[in-house]
Amino acid sequence: MTTRFFLVIVMLVALFGAWQYLGYEHALSTQSKLDAISKLSVYAYIADSTKVQSILTEIKPIPAVRSVIYETASEAANELVTAYDLPLSEEMIADYKLPAVITISFEPNIQALKSKPLVLDILRSHISEADIDSQATAYNSLLDELKVLNRRSIVFHIFTSIVLLLIFVFSRLSYELHTLLLSKGKHHTVVDIIRHHKQGVEHTWSMLLIPLPISIAGYFGFIYLRHLPMLVPYWVFLAQLAAAFIGTLITHFTLHTFEHEVALAERPVQIINPNAAPTLVESEDETQPS
Repeated sequence: MTTRFFLVIVMLVALFGAWQYLGYEHALSTQSKLDAISKLSVYAYIADSTKVQSILTEIKPIPAVRSVIYETASEAANELVTAYDLPLSEEMIADYKLPAVITISFEPNIQALKSKPLVLDILRSHISEADIDSQATAYNSLLDELKVLNRRSIVFHIFTSIVLLLIFVFSRLSYELHTLLLSKGKHHTVVDIIRHHKQGVEHTWSMLLIPLPISIAGYFGFIYLRHLPMLVPYWVFLAQLAAAFIGTLITHFTLHTFEHEVALAERPVQIINPNAAPTLVESEDETQPS
């Protein structure tokens, strides 16, 4: 492996690593929005205590529901008094007819966005809409921000994959062109041609099998050592693999075609006109004076 080709490999490792790092930053922003959304619990106020058990039974099996907490009227009232330091005694609270409260919180993941409408439908089937506090205004605002982040993330990964594909292809073609210019005018034996072909195959496999695995191993090693969450979706790594594979195919067929054109240029084809008059070539013996 020459120094120039080694630098190409290092450049590709750095580019794949930068793609993964920026992808992690995008995923980190998305996760922060999901964390904020998960803090917006749903509160259901139940005046009829006979409905509590059926509501709990239907909601608890739903995926991404982190917790379902039921508080009686007195427990909920005492919690409010303690939280806001209200000047109310238990006797004063007993004079009010307060509903029981069911607090539903969700996991900070995408699945929770699908589970929340199911929870709201279950609650609406048992109690009125006025007795449900889903914090819709804050939830919809965060959801819109999350959608914008997702769109930006998709555009970023598509743009980055195209740019890296072009760099992958042109870096290899530039290297091979540089090698060709260095060997221009030299006489090549059959052994040299075989060695050059073997080296080209090794370069092709090296560009496919070295940069991406090294960058992926570096990413997972960094995540493991820093005890960070696995935020980058696996389809990003598949997109990187697709870019490397497509780039490998493009360079392979481009170089294959180029080598054939060079071979034809070195051995030009002579076109003979069958209708042309034959020419007589005199031998040196016949032209010498006696």
